[in-house]
Amino acid sequence: MAVTTLGSRAVMSTVKLRENGALVEFYVAKHNYESGLNGAGRTLLVRKTCHSNQKWHTSNVNAYASSALDAWFNGTYKAMLDADVQAAMGSTKFYYTIGNGNKNKSTLQRAVFALSGSELGISGDREATMNAEGTVLPGASTLKGIAQQTRSPVANCTNESWGITKAGAYHYICAGYTLGARPALTLPSTWSVSDDGRVLVGVPPTITGSTASGSDLGEKAQAFEAVYTVTDDDGDPVTVKEYLDDVLQRSYTAVLGESNTFRFSNWQCVLNGSHTLKVVANDGKMDSNPYTLRFTKSVTQASVTLAQPLEADDQITVMVLSVLGSIPVDAAYSVLVTNNAKDDAPVWEDATGDVKAGVNHLFTNQTAAEGFAFNFRVEVARGESGQGGYLSGIGGAFE
Repeated sequence: MAVTTLGSRAVMSTVKLRENGALVEFYVAKHNYESGLNGAGRTLLVRKTCHSNQKWHTSNVNAYASSALDAWFNGTYKAMLDADVQAAMGSTKFYYTIGNGNKNKSTLQRAVFALSGSELGISGDREATMNAEGTVLPGASTLKGIAQQTRSPVANCTNESWGITKAGAYHYICAGYTLGARPALTLPSTWSVSDDGRVLVGVPPTITGSTASGSDLGEKAQAFEAVYTVTDDDGDPVTVKEYLDDVLQRSYTAVLGESNTFRFSNWQCVLNGSHTLKVVANDGKMDSNPYTLRFTKSVTQASVTLAQPLEADDQITVMVLSVLGSIPVDAAYSVLVTNNAKDDAPVWEDATGDVKAGVNHLFTNQTAAEGFAFNFRVEVARGESGQGGYLSGIGGAFE
């Protein structure tokens, strides 16, 4: 799932919030809404349609701060939104006219509010009876396309407000008249939005590495480590998943801010060619953007032996060995074994034919100055065909 931020969404594009669990579309109406009052970083969201019809005021008074519409927005309607959204809305400060005969303009703070006549672009001879409560929104021509209440009182009376009764038609509305209630609110611009438009709660985790995500590491002949760090601004518990070519390799709970390392547990089984490492972090609410690295495995030969020989109590006379994996027919392939591996100059015997045939190998060496001990050395190199292969396991026994 691709994740963008609310602040990166185009003005008048739509996003979705939940009302009582159901997704509802909202316009991204303005970024940095009333930044002079609220500071930068708040994005104004306006419901695409009115929620329902509501009265501006039950007692036919045009004072918005004490209106029934304001109470409904910040009571009944606000409770319909997810708890995390309610918390993040806080209170947005905006311009309004005090009303009820008082023509003075002031500021008000609310979580949910109606747009003003000015924001919807009411102009012309009507301006004499309406204060400039903010500025015209970029999408005003679209926003005023449906019948709706505004928060603007008619400044020279005590019982009327401005409303739109049909597309673009402004009218004085009796404060007790029922008209569409259209919620507006702001959220942090840093909040995330999924590719289907859902506003996601909070901020997703972030993954950074010593190598930038998307980098191509070039050819690799041996296993390597990729170091990265996971952070989460919300401080949520984060689960991290590591993938090789979209196949899950490891899942764990991250310690935020500490270095983590992608290690290959099965490098021998990774075929030559192009591959992608991917790390994704999830905070229980959303995925991070994936951290990816590309590389090309290019291994043309391999040599496998035991780091420490296997000691025996008596002379080792016979052994059997099986080499598992995929070895091309034309590969240069040899298996050497020794029964005196602890000596300064071990005697290595060629057991290639016996291993290929799956039969026991009888040791010819019968001496061991440092005591009998077993080891093997499997060596493989690519043949003329260029066909790759891999070793997945080596097992056997001796006596």
